[in-house]
Amino acid sequence: MIKFRLTVPKVNPDWWKSSKSRLTKIVEDYNRQSWGEQKDPVTGSGWAPRKQPTGTHPLLRKSGKMQDSTRFSSSTMPMMFTAKVGVNYGGFHMSGTSKMPQRRWLGIGSPVIPEMEREIAKHIFKGRVTYS
Repeated sequence: MIKFRLTVPKVNPDWWKSSKSRLTKIVEDYNRQSWGEQKDPVTGSGWAPRKQPTGTHPLLRKSGKMQDSTRFSSSTMPMMFTAKVGVNYGGFHMSGTSKMPQRRWLGIGSPVIPEMEREIAKHIFKGRVTYS
């Protein structure tokens, strides 16, 4: 008979509670960075340029109301994030219209995943369990 002892990390069932505020901040920072770079946060593609004549302000930043009023929060369910916007036209930019190209300004893309994974790894395991 062979005896062995196996020690493995113990899963922390409350990992979301301890990491959601930091993960929400990561999502918020990523979306603000994508906005500053004028690119789709999901695909990384640049936003469609304005049709002529163009203004001098950055895309989606004429008054700043849409970006400045956007507030991020997290749900009680793991990895569910919400963005609330203080203007009614944000959705039109997200999906585009027949007269306006899509300029998605909210979302999660592959560049932010490693940072989120590192944060989750800090919280998902708590202690160890040994099997004999």
